[in-house]
Amino acid sequence: MKKILVILCMFLTMFSLVNYAAADGEYEPYPQEESEEDLYGSDAEDIRYEKTPVNKLGRGVINTATCWAEIPAQMAKVSKEHDPALGCTLGVVEGAISGIVRGATGIFDALTFFIPPYDKPIMKPEYSLTNADNKIKEYLW
Repeated sequence: MKKILVILCMFLTMFSLVNYAAADGEYEPYPQEESEEDLYGSDAEDIRYEKTPVNKLGRGVINTATCWAEIPAQMAKVSKEHDPALGCTLGVVEGAISGIVRGATGIFDALTFFIPPYDKPIMKPEYSLTNADNKIKEYLW
């Protein structure tokens, strides 16, 4: 019973302070005289991640997690180049092989993210979902 009473008092105190601060009409969550750059240092858009270890680590994790997307991409590619029946058979095999290679390169990138170069992916395109999206769009449209 005491715990409930203490929790209730905490909530009442919090809400009364919020109402007191907002009742002035002068409450501003961010002061106007200081610029946002002074408060936060720099904008997130100004930070370039292309040539950092973060880019290589992210590329490795994403490619490892989405290596399965190579299967539909290769199916669409083979279906467009030859015929849909061959795309459903040979495309699956090519996609599985390409997916294994992309997964392995993703693991390699994730394990060696601290070693340069950071902006040169082993496989092109850089991400497997980009490849799958492009191949399927080419096949369907």
